[in-house]
Amino acid sequence: MTAGGWTDVDDPALVTRALDRDDAAFGELLRRHRGAALRVAAVITGSTDDAPDVVQEAFVRAHGRLGTFRGESSARSWLLRVVANEAKNHVRGRTRRRRHEDRHFRLGLRSTDTAEPTDVAAERRLEHERVAAALGRLGRRDREVLGCRFLAGLTEAETADVLGVPVGTVKSRTSRALDRMARELEEQGR
Repeated sequence: MTAGGWTDVDDPALVTRALDRDDAAFGELLRRHRGAALRVAAVITGSTDDAPDVVQEAFVRAHGRLGTFRGESSARSWLLRVVANEAKNHVRGRTRRRRHEDRHFRLGLRSTDTAEPTDVAAERRLEHERVAAALGRLGRRDREVLGCRFLAGLTEAETADVLGVPVGTVKSRTSRALDRMARELEEQGR
C-alpha cells in the first residue's frame, strides 16, 4: 500500500495490522506521528539536534514493544509516551556523560595545572591507586554510598534517591563506610 493509500485507515487498524507483522502499517503509524514525536523529544532533551536520534531509538523500542499496547489510550499517546521515556533516558545519559567528562577534565587540570614536581605527582598517583584499591575491597553497599557521595559528588538527598534509601540511611552508611575505608588504608600502610 502506498503512503497515500492509508488515508482511510485509522490508527487502531494500523496497530492491528502491525501486530500481524505488517511493517508497512507500522511505518505509516510512525510517519503520522513523527512530527509530534520530534517535538516531544526536542522539548524534553532541549535539543533539536538530538531529537531525531531519540525518536529513531524510541520507534525501534516501540516496534519491539508493540505487543504491550493495550489500547487503553490512543496509539499516538502510547507512541509519544515511548518517545518521552526515551528522551528522559537520553537526558540522564547525557548528564552522566557530562559529569564523567567534567570530573576527568578537572582531575586532568589538577595534575597538570599545578606544575608539581615529578616526584610529587608520582606520590599523588600512588596515593590515588591506594585509595582506589581500598575502595575496591569494600562491600557493595559501602562502594555505592562512597561512590555516589564522593566520586559522583552527589548530595545526601541525591544519593538517597539513587540508592532508594532514606537520607538517614545514607548518613549512617557513609559514616560506617568511611570508617571501614580508613581501616583498609591503615592496613595497607603497614
